[in-house]
Amino acid sequence: MIAKLWGDTRETQELAKKNLERQLERLLLERGSVNFTDLYEEFWHGHHLLNHYLQIFLKIKELEEEGKVIIDEEKNISLARVSFLDEYGLKEVTIWDLEHKKEDIEEKKEIIERYQRINYLA
Repeated sequence: MIAKLWGDTRETQELAKKNLERQLERLLLERGSVNFTDLYEEFWHGHHLLNHYLQIFLKIKELEEEGKVIIDEEKNISLARVSFLDEYGLKEVTIWDLEHKKEDIEEKKEIIERYQRINYLA
């Protein structure tokens, strides 16, 4: 297995991945696509070390395996999109849009469950 990147524990690795995802999503929404060279420059602002390249590259490849981004032959990265048919017609959204909606639903569900417990005890 590859050495742990950006953290000694699973939690810090997940936090680093989430942070990278948010930054990458913002960049891709602004620009449409970005290549690895621009991505390295954006994240490290000219401070290039081989381990930074490797960490970013491996995390992006992980996101590609999860289906969140697409990497073409020229190493350009773009958002993965999915199309589905709803009552209004064909709709196209990014995988991250679906993930954000799922997180929002989970958060609201947790709030409702907490309220029900508090209300039950009152």
